[in-house]
Amino acid sequence: MDRAMAGRRSPGCACTVMNTPVRLLGRWPRWLRNLTGDRGSSNIEMAILFPTFVMLILLGVQVANIFYGRTVALAAAQQGAAAESANRAPDGAGQAQASAYLTRMGDVLNDWEIAVTPVTEAAAEPTAVRVTVTGTTLGWLGMRFQVSQTAYSPIERFTTESDS
Repeated sequence: MDRAMAGRRSPGCACTVMNTPVRLLGRWPRWLRNLTGDRGSSNIEMAILFPTFVMLILLGVQVANIFYGRTVALAAAQQGAAAESANRAPDGAGQAQASAYLTRMGDVLNDWEIAVTPVTEAAAEPTAVRVTVTGTTLGWLGMRFQVSQTAYSPIERFTTESDS
């Protein structure tokens, strides 16, 4: 074939595909013709991407459990600090209040510990209280994450003008 005829249709063929007459493609076996298309590619893409999406969803649930456990620990610490710093509060009121809150919340935190620490700042008697709640959150596939939250509250007391 000379250069003048290159790219032109041959007289016996309706069209050409890469200089191969289309009528020759019909002679190929059916399985070989099916290999040339992209049928079924979306199934392969989903087989690859679906496990990734499932893992992202489960990771999101785990992160939500961790933050929920942190929120419960902080709420328990705040309630304990408020109870311990109340005016004329009995000893152990903060520990009892935080423990009661964690018991009401159920299995959000496991193996929890409550530490109540009086804070003295250049004074003979405590001026504030710090409550720390530590525990492990719910997990899936056996994973557990430890969370710890602390609340601080000044101790309430009556003062007069001469005290300040």
